[in-house]
Amino acid sequence: MKTRPKKTIIGTAKCTCCGRDIPVKQSETGTLDLSCQWCELPLYAKAGTEAHRTMMARVKRHADPDPDPVEPVHTPPVETKPAARAARSAFDILSGRV
Repeated sequence: MKTRPKKTIIGTAKCTCCGRDIPVKQSETGTLDLSCQWCELPLYAKAGTEAHRTMMARVKRHADPDPDPVEPVHTPPVETKPAARAARSAFDILSGRV
């Protein structure tokens, strides 16, 4: 089964059609995806092409993530008790079980 490459958002750029800011995604292979969700204009550029260089020049990159992020606090899972008796449903009424 073929899997899709994972995409990460690297910044934003203006849509060439409607002018709104849209997220710029980059796949593991380096392909850029600038698909506008408002006017539905799909823009893609493979790594190493002139289109890729042009689109990257327009991208406003996000700030680099912290090199030492704070670890989230781990909370233990809450144990749930089993039901005291079986729940009744519409199927019990229809089958005659009560």
